[in-house]
Amino acid sequence: MSMEINASAFLKQLDLLNERAVAAAERGVKKAAEELGNESDRLAPKKKEALRQSQRIDVETKSGLRITATVSYSATRPMKSGYQFNYALYLHEVADFDPTTPGTGPKFLERPLKARSRRFLKIIADEVKREMHM
Repeated sequence: MSMEINASAFLKQLDLLNERAVAAAERGVKKAAEELGNESDRLAPKKKEALRQSQRIDVETKSGLRITATVSYSATRPMKSGYQFNYALYLHEVADFDPTTPGTGPKFLERPLKARSRRFLKIIADEVKREMHM
């Protein structure tokens, strides 16, 4: 006695579920990165408008499962030597920086990332759950 089972329809559905889950995770990562970007803008020094305008958010998926978001600032100005001075990095890292606007200051990107990391994970998980109807 033999039995033949064609599992192609089942496997196709699994592939579709995987694609939907990855797409939902990408949306969640993007939402979390945008929230981080908004919060870091709120904490970034206001006097240097070019700093806040230089913010970039990139979301990249590698190998179908590794989703990475990068929130960055890249504000530079030329020095007398001709080199470009990255004052975004300087303003982020210098602890004795005296901001002109209360509540702003150094580590404007790092502080909200550390403080809200659990919230960001929840945003991603909620997006996947919503997509998968869980």
